Amino acid sequence: MFLIFCSDPMNKNAVDFDYEKEYSIAKSLGLSVKLISLEELLEGNTDKSLSKINAVESHELALYRGWMMKPKNYENLYNGLQKKNIILINNPDAYMNGHWFPNSYDKIKDFTPYSNWIHIQNLNNDFDKIYRNLSAFGNKPIIIKDYVKSRKHEWNESFFIPDASDRNHATIVIKNFIDRQGEDINEGIVFREFVNLERISMHSKSQIPLSKEYRLFYFQKQFLFQFDYWEDIHYDDEKPDLTIFNRLAQNIGSNFFTMDIGKTDSGDWIIIEIGDGQVSGLPIDSDILGFYKSIKERMG
Repeated sequence: MFLIFCSDPMNKNAVDFDYEKEYSIAKSLGLSVKLISLEELLEGNTDKSLSKINAVESHELALYRGWMMKPKNYENLYNGLQKKNIILINNPDAYMNGHWFPNSYDKIKDFTPYSNWIHIQNLNNDFDKIYRNLSAFGNKPIIIKDYVKSRKHEWNESFFIPDASDRNHATIVIKNFIDRQGEDINEGIVFREFVNLERISMHSKSQIPLSKEYRLFYFQKQFLFQFDYWEDIHYDDEKPDLTIFNRLAQNIGSNFFTMDIGKTDSGDWIIIEIGDGQVSGLPIDSDILGFYKSIKERMG
């Protein structure tokens, strides 16, 4: 199995600075590491992007660990590697099943806050359509994101809406979100009921609430590793019972994905979202060695 990382934008022979620790640990464990140029890939130059990877004689499984990319770019990466007999662990459909929130919602809807969404092609600043979506929440608080990302560090300006029925305030927050995402908006906008989680601390810079949340990794639908979601805060010794989450993982159409979970202030554990495991970040000061040892063991 290959592990594929992004190269440094200024030096195609070195790994991207933000992935140096992962790359070094994986290499120290004897895992085969390869580099691609993300910049060339995003420019549509797939062959140049993969120029440092040689073709192999028989099919080899590969796992990408790098920056998020839109599904078309991922498809180009997948197809380019396939021509070299290297098969990414998630095909393009599986990537979208983890990467786009609506693609996994039906699988987790009984264990995650109620949500609805509007595809960007159906938006066109049609706030009547947006208001219809908001009406499903009554006067409950909600948050807004696109199919992949939120702007939670701009909590009051572009993320949190205290009352979904307050159209004037909701319009301001939604417009802020759409304008600030700009061309980087991922596929559409998602509205989610806001649920209070058990608060641990406040973010030192943005002052957003930091709650008891964990990131679970699943490999071939089996639990792989657990990380504290937030860095630089103290978690207590309580650990979530993963039984229900491990069962739900069997229904996710992906071979390598994350499940972010959190504890509500009423004591229930819920799913926050699913993510593609190849582009989900690791806390920098966490047990990255243990994570890659687990991957190596799972690979056999």
